[in-house]
Amino acid sequence: MFKNTASAIIAAAATAFCLSAVAADPATSPSDPTVTKSEAKDLKTQSEARYKARKNVAEANEDLAKGDCKTALEGSAKRACEKHARASAKSDKAAAKTVHEVEEKKIKDATQ
Repeated sequence: MFKNTASAIIAAAATAFCLSAVAADPATSPSDPTVTKSEAKDLKTQSEARYKARKNVAEANEDLAKGDCKTALEGSAKRACEKHARASAKSDKAAAKTVHEVEEKKIKDATQ
């Protein structure tokens, strides 16, 4: 139980850190309000790459958590642990998508 709680706390902290890092990221919030089309394209490419990386990290963490469940638990506790791992990964992926959408909106607003 402690492992699940700790992983949930770590995931929440990481999500909060990512959101604050995106808000402070000079690449996605330039001091110059206008961005050229080529700069916008580069920023979108970088945003997409970071989004895919966050998704891959969430999937890897899910696999690790499921592996821990399989080796440490049995029966209904194992199923509950795996369900929690899936839910945690889903939450992490949703957070990654939200961050990506915010980044894209900032880029779009900066180009207009």
